[in-house]
Amino acid sequence: MTSNITELNKWIEGYVNPQSEESVKTNAINMVLLYMKSNKIDLQDVVQGLGDYLKSNDSILRARGTLLLSEVLCRLPDLPLNQDQVHFLAMFYCDRLQDYACSSEVVKGITGLITNHTPDYPDNQKLLRNIFSEVHPTSLTQAHRKMVLQVIDIMFNKCLSEIQELKNDFMVGYLQFIDNEKDPRNLIFSFKLLPKVIYNIPEHKHFLESLFEIISCYFPISFNPKGNDPNSITKDDLSNSLLNCFSCTPLLAEHSIPFLIDKICSNLIETKIEALQTLVYCCDRYGGFAVQPFLEEIWSTLRTLILTHKNTTVIEESKKTIFYLTRSFTKERKVLESFLSIMIKECLHHIKSSQDSKIAIYCASILYQSVSASLLSSKIILIHIFPNLFNFLSELQKQDTVQKVNEQNSVIALFNDLLKANSIAFEMYSNENKEPNPLEPFVDQLFKLFSDLLLLNSSSSIRSNSIECLSNLYISKKVHTTEQDDDDSEQITNEFLLDLEKRQFIIKSLVSLLNSSDNTLRHKSLDSLFTIASNEDPSVLNLYVIPTLLQMINHSSCNINTTNNKINNNNNNNNIVIKNNKCQDEHCNEDHSNKNENNNNSNENSNGNSTSGSDDDLKHYLEAFTKLCTHQPLLESVIPQIQVLLQHNIKETYQSNEDFEKSILILQSISFILEKSTNIKSMTICSKSILFPLIKGLYKQELISSSNDNNNNNNNNSNRFNQILTPTLKMIHSIFENISIESQKPLLEKLIKLFLNGDTLVINYQLPTTTTTIIKPFEKSSPYKYLIPIFTTIISQSKLDLSENNELKQSLYQMSLDVNVDDSIAISCSKAYSSIINKQQQQQQQDQINFNFFNDNLLKVINDTTTPLPLKIRHLDLFTWCTKALLTNGNSINIKLGSCLADIISNENVELSYHASKSFGILLSETDVLNEKSGSIIKILFEQKFFTLMFPILLESFKVSKNKELQTISSHYLIAISNLLKHVPKEILLAELNEILPIVMQSLKSSDNNDQVQLLDSSLQTLTMLINETPSSFISYLDSLIPSLIKISTKSTKYNLKRSALEILTLLSKSIPFVNLFPYKTQVVTDIIPCLDDKKRIVRREAQKCRNSWYILQK
Repeated sequence: MTSNITELNKWIEGYVNPQSEESVKTNAINMVLLYMKSNKIDLQDVVQGLGDYLKSNDSILRARGTLLLSEVLCRLPDLPLNQDQVHFLAMFYCDRLQDYACSSEVVKGITGLITNHTPDYPDNQKLLRNIFSEVHPTSLTQAHRKMVLQVIDIMFNKCLSEIQELKNDFMVGYLQFIDNEKDPRNLIFSFKLLPKVIYNIPEHKHFLESLFEIISCYFPISFNPKGNDPNSITKDDLSNSLLNCFSCTPLLAEHSIPFLIDKICSNLIETKIEALQTLVYCCDRYGGFAVQPFLEEIWSTLRTLILTHKNTTVIEESKKTIFYLTRSFTKERKVLESFLSIMIKECLHHIKSSQDSKIAIYCASILYQSVSASLLSSKIILIHIFPNLFNFLSELQKQDTVQKVNEQNSVIALFNDLLKANSIAFEMYSNENKEPNPLEPFVDQLFKLFSDLLLLNSSSSIRSNSIECLSNLYISKKVHTTEQDDDDSEQITNEFLLDLEKRQFIIKSLVSLLNSSDNTLRHKSLDSLFTIASNEDPSVLNLYVIPTLLQMINHSSCNINTTNNKINNNNNNNNIVIKNNKCQDEHCNEDHSNKNENNNNSNENSNGNSTSGSDDDLKHYLEAFTKLCTHQPLLESVIPQIQVLLQHNIKETYQSNEDFEKSILILQSISFILEKSTNIKSMTICSKSILFPLIKGLYKQELISSSNDNNNNNNNNSNRFNQILTPTLKMIHSIFENISIESQKPLLEKLIKLFLNGDTLVINYQLPTTTTTIIKPFEKSSPYKYLIPIFTTIISQSKLDLSENNELKQSLYQMSLDVNVDDSIAISCSKAYSSIINKQQQQQQQDQINFNFFNDNLLKVINDTTTPLPLKIRHLDLFTWCTKALLTNGNSINIKLGSCLADIISNENVELSYHASKSFGILLSETDVLNEKSGSIIKILFEQKFFTLMFPILLESFKVSKNKELQTISSHYLIAISNLLKHVPKEILLAELNEILPIVMQSLKSSDNNDQVQLLDSSLQTLTMLINETPSSFISYLDSLIPSLIKISTKSTKYNLKRSALEILTLLSKSIPFVNLFPYKTQVVTDIIPCLDDKKRIVRREAQKCRNSWYILQK
């Protein structure tokens, strides 16, 4: 024991002695702590050892001795102390606080004592009183000032009642410690502590003014944290903490609200914005009654900002402030009514007195924000505003001047804004209190007003606004509360404010305007119908809108046919076109007798315009039908009508070219509708009701075009079939892509029988007696090969594994290599075949698909010098798509296949080499097949993996061909590399920047002939991305880059290349330091002058921007 004390004294001497080195001090304190931890010495031994130092006349020795004791208390939280020892230490520190030289060390000791132990009453009070009376905050470092705040916080948690007994003394001392604090670490702690003080010390109300003066000087927070410290305090941290201080008690409202209003009037935009946001937060926390004395002042300030300020950000923030304040005041109705009454009175005054001015528009926007804030605010405002607006509009209608028409427009626009705002409030808050819609008392008056304006007013703008008002009134709902039979609880159901009769009137009025000669009215009607369709039950729209549109579509097509027949028959003795008052279109039952009587006399004058007019009508109706049917619930209900449209427009014969063009328009519209739908339920219905009739119609078409002996008619029919095939393939693609694998399976079984076995009964089609052969499109001599893309589209979108169907695979394989079919058919077969390979099970792939398969069947033919070029191209296309299939599903041979494709680029045949280089664009690009929607297997990061392994291979091949001076081959390798670069994420490109930049720079020197356009375009895209990401990397290349870009912008024959080059020059002027660009300034400004006279406006505009940007270059 004696030896331990001896060692202890030695360590105390080493630690306390100011002459000791830091390593000695550190070792000494560590050994003291270690011995105490192992119970070799105790606290009493340490205190006795420190006795002489604590009593020393040397202030440094006293401080060091006190610090040693404080370190022990802080660093040994589990140090066993009884209450007598805790009391002794507390009294020791109380006494020692009078020693100014030791104040920091004492504060640290108190922190350790309070944190790890609990002094008895009233020791905590004594410690805190002595800290407040004896310690001056300015004498402490940042860390020790924070310790004092921590002591207060700990005492609040451990002995709140003791602290509360201090009453005013605590508040005086606390305010003394937080005043004039500047360090953000202490500020954020004091900001977080302040609400706790407010909540727990009732006497704070006597010090509110002083308290607010202390914290208000920090608003707004102006602080820039250290950028290299991820754990540093941010400006937002300080701002949020200060915000909580401002709002911690409603008693602060009398100080904070005038202060914030003053800050809102600041000249700094940032200060205004922050003050507005703080005002909203504080008012919400204070409650309406605390804010009520300041309502007029708040409104006056916000009104001034909105009506007079020039900055749009400030104006929008002020509007948001009104919205949030109104919503906050909803909790106290009297306060809300007081606030809104001030607002309504002034807004109405401006709307009536300065109707056609900017002030009135801003007042309307203020009302919009207030109405949308809550259901109660909407009710209060609408009750006061609507009667005034009705009367004011009635007065304006009596004066039919241009100015008054403009004022009427403004009032109707205000009605529309209020309807929208009320809908927002009703949707957000209607279910909270089960309140009725505030519009309910005015619904009949509003309906009559807008209906009359739409039907009777001659102003297009007024009618247009009325349309929007009617649609917003239409979708407005009311809430009924009804009792359930089982448990007597109330159930809320939403219904429209307008009854069915009024709603149908609106629908009919809007439909009647769909063919208006006024584009604004037509588009507004269409948008309104779509808005209604998004809210209304589809059955209501099916009562009138859809049947009417379909009737109009058929009627328009009848007019086209009728007009053309009239023209033809007028050339043959003016024979009458309409027989028995029926249209000659086999699918139309329209009675045209009246039209015939009215128009017979004007046929000669109107023949020239009626066709184009009917064609425009048809486009308008189709536009409306298409837009409405993109609404999913409505689409499900109109699928039968779509089926009828398809049957009527994929006909065996067309009466004229106009009739055929009409059908194409309708098919394109249906295609657009189905493309926009991704709903499995809708597409499943389509697969059952539309798919097979659609294929049946295409079969009939192809049968006619293939069986016609007349060459001219045959070519015409073939062209028509191809035009029909384009939209119908999109329909089939959309349907099959969006149905489940369970729905696909039975359809595929039937379709395979149809296309491979010629079983037309699966589509309920009985071949004509004149057809002696079975329709098998995949037979070598079959004249029906144009049907193949239908089948390949379906196979490509199939989610099933079809790899076990060898007949299917063989048929696709052979057709993809057939040089006697069109390229589009062969490519579609290659896509379908690759899709099957992609979806094979992995084990099955390894057994059936290996490198030898491709080498023996495809590569051997491609590399054979005796093989005709067209056959090589076919094999190369199939090889490319198979490579893509195995690349996306992560097959291990994909890199080997890619290397073989790279080797083909070095082929002596230039066309084959170029084709192979373009194939690299297919491998990584997004296509309509081999994607997730089609059920393909897509491995994660396959693009990055392929690029990482393939880029070095292509780069090396490029260097070899360049060294051998094989210019054409090297340019083809550049095309292949650029195709890879175009489809790779920028992170990968940046990792290979040193290798990529020389390649891109080399590519810019290519000519813009047909073979090189793709290379230049891809290189310019890559260049733009790289300059945006790492502009400094291009500084060393400026001497070659800038002349190359100038050459492209002035000499290229392709306007898109010119524009891209000019955009990059502009980007360089903004991204590269002035000192590097200045030597090229004159060259750029002078040499791109020819672009200012380019025949393309887009090039001229970009040249002007580029030249201006370079002309004003400055340091």
